[in-house]
Amino acid sequence: MFNWIRETIHLFFSQLGLHGQLLSFISSVATALGLLCSGFILYYIIRVVLQNTIKITNKRFPSKWRTALLKERFFIQLSFLLPAIFIKIIAPEFFGNGTRSEILFTALINLYIVANVTLILSAFLRAIGDILLQLEATKDKPIKSYIQIVSIFFWIIAIVLFISILINKSPTVFLAGLGAFSAVLMLVFQDTIVGFVNSLQLSANDLVRNGDWITVSKYDADGTVEEINLISVKVRNFDGTISTVPVRQLVTDTFQNWRGMEEQGVRRIKRSFFIDSKSIKKATTEMLKKIDSQQETNLGCLREYILNYLKHRNDININKICMVRILPINEFGIPIELYCFAKTIKWIEYEKIQSEIMEHILIALSQFDLVHYQRK
Repeated sequence: MFNWIRETIHLFFSQLGLHGQLLSFISSVATALGLLCSGFILYYIIRVVLQNTIKITNKRFPSKWRTALLKERFFIQLSFLLPAIFIKIIAPEFFGNGTRSEILFTALINLYIVANVTLILSAFLRAIGDILLQLEATKDKPIKSYIQIVSIFFWIIAIVLFISILINKSPTVFLAGLGAFSAVLMLVFQDTIVGFVNSLQLSANDLVRNGDWITVSKYDADGTVEEINLISVKVRNFDGTISTVPVRQLVTDTFQNWRGMEEQGVRRIKRSFFIDSKSIKKATTEMLKKIDSQQETNLGCLREYILNYLKHRNDININKICMVRILPINEFGIPIELYCFAKTIKWIEYEKIQSEIMEHILIALSQFDLVHYQRK
């Protein structure tokens, strides 16, 4: 059907004085360029029509799937595929079926189609990952790690097809000798394989989830987990910076996960201060009246007073451990430690509670004739 186009191109360059192999080469190049230009025009038309149709449909009838596919450029990759298939079908008509030009051009188109199909599948997988990360049941799982593994598998298949197209042999011929090449593949994908195993360990042992607050001092990471992939865990720190922690680090080394605190809805308060030992003395009747209990020293009265104060605060969970204790005495005096739990995990509210408690205690010291130790 398109023979006349091929003949017209051939006649045009022959009239310019070209002949022999040079004429065949120039004609083939011109034909290939013409096909590629027509394919690009067809791609542009398909892309505009397809994307606009999807966007209009999604605007009127919102869909998470269409939104995810648009975000991952699925329809753009699909727009590249359709012209390539069309060009492959009509190529023999332009070059002549079985000619070297047709075989070479078809091989290049096949390479392009394999790469494009792999990109389409990868975009579709990423869209699936976006959807899963929005679901309650899977949003805290390392979905991106699994998506990356499947994508790598697709690219391995694509590479096999690339080689089979280039050597013009069936993929089974190449796969037959793949056993001897497996050591090279293991070396190339060593980090990926190890990362996948580590990601599985993170998920199976429920060590880290998306959205967890973790602290990894070694990497100056202190914030919320935003992404878990095969190689690293991305943490958005509270100061707005982003830290990346190797997945292997979270499996083999220690780190702090604050998820348990967040699930319980409470956060521990553990603060201490020092009392000058020279200010310790026997409790007076006035001091004992303030605490409504028996204590021998003014320090004991202070401890009892602080404990009652904590238990009467509405923002302290009295169902958790709540105590005021004396730590081992050292050269700075007598350390007194508060140990209780605030009924909030919000940072600003938590710090406000701690500050109010410590301020109240520092003021109360004088009521019991006690002095806070301060190095001079």
